[in-house]
Amino acid sequence: MAVIRNKIKAGLMLVIFSALAITLLITLNKTDRNVTSMDNNNLSYSNIAQAIKTKYDQELDNLDDYKASHYAARIYRISGIETYLTYNLQDLRNMGKQVEQLLEVAHNNNEAAYSRKVARDWPASIRTDMRRKSLDIAPTLPYYLGSLSALRRSLEYRVCHPQFDQLKKHVLAHDYTHTLGDPFMIKAWAAQLANTVIWIKQLGGEDYSDVFLDALRTVYPDDQDKRLSTQQYENKIYGLTHMILASSQYYQYHINRRDFAWIFDYFDSNIDTIISRAKADVVAEVGIAYLLASEFDSPALEKTKQNIAHQYDKTYHMIPGVDGKYNVSAGAHRNILAIMLLSSPQSLYPGPWLGQTAEATQLPQGMYNCITS
Repeated sequence: MAVIRNKIKAGLMLVIFSALAITLLITLNKTDRNVTSMDNNNLSYSNIAQAIKTKYDQELDNLDDYKASHYAARIYRISGIETYLTYNLQDLRNMGKQVEQLLEVAHNNNEAAYSRKVARDWPASIRTDMRRKSLDIAPTLPYYLGSLSALRRSLEYRVCHPQFDQLKKHVLAHDYTHTLGDPFMIKAWAAQLANTVIWIKQLGGEDYSDVFLDALRTVYPDDQDKRLSTQQYENKIYGLTHMILASSQYYQYHINRRDFAWIFDYFDSNIDTIISRAKADVVAEVGIAYLLASEFDSPALEKTKQNIAHQYDKTYHMIPGVDGKYNVSAGAHRNILAIMLLSSPQSLYPGPWLGQTAEATQLPQGMYNCITS
């Protein structure tokens, strides 16, 4: 009997020790999961922004020319630091070649063929499938988007060239009414069409705001948000944010909330839904819209900062993609937005005005300073 009692006691002790071990492992696992969250909570927003910036500064030469320039211009606009000027000058050199090609396309009336060629390089996705289909409605849209983007950057750089003027004349002569007012085009290109409206105005062309906004509100009534897929919900929010971002000439100037009151009212009322349904890029753009409106104490802005900071990974020093991957090039847009949002700059720096800051010999041949204000 004594032997049996001893075996029972030994068994009980083993069960107790096993239970304690399991409890300890569970506790350690919970602690490990909380470490990242706790560390992120202990990091200030500016700490996270600086860590991401340091990461991208180190990787900048590994980005393609456009993404490097995109990054450099945005860091300049929130800091005024001209360290990255060389990347913008390279973008300007590339633009000169691009504009020459775009003019040749226009001269040969090949805008549609050019657009089809661009579309062939798009990777397969729900969004790009819709965009390919949209070429049945607006077969030359990629051509005009590329042209407007180049002209917009030349305007931001304050650099002129006779060929830029020729392309602008051609682009502004195009009628965008059908493209900007078509419901399917809105579903496929909301952010890009918002850019188009603003860029045409900034270049001195027609004001298509009413055409686009009427179509956007018809396609995406606020009381129907629940019926939208994730992709279409994000497309809607992108359309709204880009009206504001493009109007600021992409982080060069503050905007007045009154000019976009209905958009900000929508953000105020739906910020929790936006954060729960949208990816980091979209959430960050919403937050930056408040920064551009100088609403630095907005509760909605604070919620976007909390969300982006929570997604920060202290090992990779990045905000990951929705697929959980940490690809520096693919994540450039998302992480640049995170830097701007979490830095929360109260002052913005127009430019870089390459026509003024660069030496004349650094500008490509035929380009010159055209600062007007």
